Amino acid sequence: MLKVKSWETTEVLAGGVIGDLGRPGQLVAGRYRDGELVVVGRSSPLSPAQSAELAAVLHPAAADHPWPERIGTGRFGGGRLAVPLTRVAPTAVVEVSADAALQAGVFRHPLRFVRVRPDLRPEDVPEI
Repeated sequence: MLKVKSWETTEVLAGGVIGDLGRPGQLVAGRYRDGELVVVGRSSPLSPAQSAELAAVLHPAAADHPWPERIGTGRFGGGRLAVPLTRVAPTAVVEVSADAALQAGVFRHPLRFVRVRPDLRPEDVPEI
């Protein structure tokens, strides 16, 4: 038996980061479901170049950002341990490489940051 993972690129919104706005360590990706921004995955750790590219397009979130101040370290943001989440305005579109495996619209495995997509608007990102 041979297991072959299917990786695809897709777009998500930068809804938060692990780390600070000027030096994010990981992207917390979001998409809209019925008008609500939900967490759909988290990237693997960002390289210094990726961190700088992402930081250049991040803006602080408004007070009505729907995500919590902490996010779990486990799969789908759950788990016992939680880390601080820096919420950002969901205006930056990011291309990620993702395992095709989804569960309820959420990526089952860490995402790989590919690039920021300044040519796309948040409305261009597919909903869940």
